[in-house]
This record gives sequence, C-alpha cells and structure tokens, in this order.
Amino acid sequence: MSRARDDSGGPDYPRAPDYRASGFGGTLAVLVAVVAGIGLGLADGSLSAVLACLGGATLAALGVRASQSGTNARRAAGSAGVVAGAVAFAGVAAFDGGAVPLLVGVSVAAAATNATVSLDDKVEVPAVGTARRSATVLSVGAVASVGLYAGVFSGVAGFTVEALAAVVTANELVALLALQVEVLLIAELLHRAVPILDTWLPEGRELREAALDRLDFRVEDLPREYVAFLVLQVVLALTAWGPRWFDAFLGSLSVFGTGIRLLLGSGVLHAALGAVVLALVGVLVARAGQLLVVAWAGNDPPGALARSAGGISALAVTAVLGLPPLAGAVAATAPASGGVDFAGTISTFGATATFAGGTAAVLFGVVFASFVLDAVVRPWVVTSGATGFAVAGAALAVASLVAAEAGGDALAVFAGVAAALAVHDLGSNAVELGAQVGPAGETRTGETAHAVATLAVGTGGVALATLTAFAMGSWSASVRAWRARLAVALLLLSVLCFAVLVGREE
Repeated sequence: MSRARDDSGGPDYPRAPDYRASGFGGTLAVLVAVVAGIGLGLADGSLSAVLACLGGATLAALGVRASQSGTNARRAAGSAGVVAGAVAFAGVAAFDGGAVPLLVGVSVAAAATNATVSLDDKVEVPAVGTARRSATVLSVGAVASVGLYAGVFSGVAGFTVEALAAVVTANELVALLALQVEVLLIAELLHRAVPILDTWLPEGRELREAALDRLDFRVEDLPREYVAFLVLQVVLALTAWGPRWFDAFLGSLSVFGTGIRLLLGSGVLHAALGAVVLALVGVLVARAGQLLVVAWAGNDPPGALARSAGGISALAVTAVLGLPPLAGAVAATAPASGGVDFAGTISTFGATATFAGGTAAVLFGVVFASFVLDAVVRPWVVTSGATGFAVAGAALAVASLVAAEAGGDALAVFAGVAAALAVHDLGSNAVELGAQVGPAGETRTGETAHAVATLAVGTGGVALATLTAFAMGSWSASVRAWRARLAVALLLLSVLCFAVLVGREE
C-alpha cells in the first residue's frame, strides 16, 4: 500500500487505492444534489439562504481540491476557499437561515468534493490540516481581540503598575527591600535571557561573556548571611514598628539619610530597574512565542503559512470590521435570531472576536466531522472512496424531512428523498468506475444508461408517492403526527438496510 505524507511536516499515513469518481457520473450526482437542494429551498421558503450555502459549498470543494497541490500559492488559495465556505455557512447560521440550507450546503459540498478528488489520506490530511490551522489562527486572534476590546491587557498592566507603585511608596524600608528584590530578579533573568539573545544576535558577538561574566552570581549563590539579612528586612517590613525604626535610623544619618530617603521615594531607581526587568521578561515571552510558532509551523513553515492563509485573511477582515468607525455599524445591523443576540454579543466581545470565533467554530466542526466520518460513516460504505456521496445523500434526506416538518410542499419533499438515493447511487457507481478504468476513462455510455434507470426509478417513486398522498389525503387527517413520523422513519430505515444488503451482495 502506498503512503501519503503531510507536507507540513506530519507523519506518514497509509494511503488507500485511488478511488476518484468518473467525471460524468460525479458531475451528474452533484447536479442532482444542487437541483434537489434548490427545490427544497423553494419549498422551505429559504431559497436565498440555500443559494448562499451552495456558493459556500462550491468554494469549500474547490478549496479542498487546491489544498492538495504541490505549490504554496495553490495551497493558500485552497485555504482561502475553505475559510470562505465556512464563512458562508456561519453567515447563514447567524442570520437564522434554518437547517434546510445548511444541510443542502453540506450535501453539495460533500458531493462536489467527492466528485473532484479521491477521498483518501492524500486529500484528507492536507484538507483537515488546512481547516485546523486556519481555525487555530482565528481562535488565537479572537482571544487576543477579546483582551484588547475588553481592556484586559491594559487593565492588568495598569493594576500591576499601581500595585508596585503603592508597595514602593509605602515606606522607605519597603522601598529598600523592593530595590534589592529587583536587583536579584535582574540577575536571575539575565542568566535566562542572555543565552537567548546570543542565538538572535549575529555571529561573533558573545553577549554572554560581556554580561554574565561581569554579573556572575545567581540567587542560589547568595551568602547565607545576606539571605538572613534579607529575611530580617521582610520581617521588619511586616511589623508596625519596623518602618518607624528604619525612618528614625535614616533621620540619625542627617543629610546622608535625607538623601537616601529622597532617592528611595523618588522612584527613579525603581523605574530604571523595572524597565530592565520588563525588557528581560519580554525576551523570555518572545522566546516562548517563537517556540510556539516553530512547533505550529512544523518542518515546512512556508507550507504551514500557506495552509493558514485563509484564516489569516479572515482575521484581517474581521480586524477591519472591529475598528471603531465600523464596529458600531456592524453591531447595529447584526441580527438577533435563533435565541442569540448577535448585536449584544458584538457589543460585549467586539466584532472581531465574534466573527473570528464563529468562523473558527465552524472550521473546528469540519475537523471534528472528519473524524466522525472515519469512525461512523466509512465502515458502512461499500466503496470507501464514496464516503462523500453517502454523506451527501444522508444530508439531503434529512433536509427533506426537515422541510416536511416545516410544512414544505410534499412533491419537493418526495423529490428530495428520491434525489438523496440518486446522489448516493450515481456517486458510488462513478467512484467504482473511476477506480476500474480511471477518472478520465470513457464511461459516458454506460453511466448514461445507469443514470437514466436511476432517475426513472426515482421519478416513478415520486409520482407514486404523490398520487398516494393525493388519493389518501382524507385518511391522513385521522393519522396522528407521531405515527406518521414513526412510519416515515421505519420506511427510511428499511430502505437503508436494503441498500446496504444490496451493496454487500454486489
């Protein structure tokens, strides 16, 4: 068995045989799903939302196809397509477009993806990696934007400065103790930050020798006498008479004591030492960020950046929407639907965090769905390469039931269920033929006959169901709703079992 490698530096994955659908059959299955989805949108009264999801599904499918390219430019375009499709789905969900448009979009996206690529690890690993990396970028951006919008960072910095100023200006003894602590902290941080700076500076500059050799002591190397003296200062600072005693001691030193008191109370020394501490801590924080970026980028930083291009672009757009001139307008036009007050959410967390977080949630949902498909759907599919068509048929069938529950036209609902079976049948047949003769093989004649037979059976089933519903309309009023739903559920279960048994017999 051949193996596929994640070009972002991941491990090798076993790759299944190339099960790419034939061009004619795969395209026909996608067209059936699109037409059925539009019909369900008309019956459900959500045609505009369905069209938006169809556009998002098309972009997502094209993005998945481009994500397996060997060039970073195509990978970046694929990442943008996947994120754009997620944005379309998130927008429909935000404006409460209903479940039918989302299910139709999932159906078309799954069918279109299965029709254009072979659903194996060669496609799934980079596609899932693209969604995961873009979602990670958007999540980090959302968290950072919340901190900026809510003033968390500035609030923490202000509180820290005020607390330190209150401690330093409490009395001269505390100020002297804080000064010693700052010097010890600088000495300890130097031993951690200077080696990092050595790796960042050009070769030939030994900052370690210039700095550490002149300040060659660590906290653990302090004499015991000084440690005891430092502890004594802490004890005195915690008592009520200690600061008064130290103040009297400074007074006994006359002019020299007055100078020490002014120097400790002015805050000049503390400000200088605090700036040094802040700079050294900044070096450590930058190093931690560097390690995180390196771990995130893996062995192929350009490829990782290309796969995250969609998330980076979306984050830039949401950052523009979060600017003060636009944030108010966005919050004013945001919908309040589905029990969620988006205007209130934007006012609380900001437009950037709301939109970036929503898009990231959709992308993480895609990543989670890929694992669900591998664990739940794929074992029940006769041809593993037709998983997308199976998902497309299932989503279309569920969309038909949802439309029926909402009071949609019965003819559209019957046609949607028939189209779901047709999409699965046509797609599975296309994948089997593609595996046998290749996706570019001449199979149009045989597939045309198969498609005509499938569509004829589906049309006959729709006609029979419509006539039955029309003829027995007066009886249906006496059937309780839960019995009707149970009958439909049992019927669908029997059809599913029949299809699985037929597939295993083949």
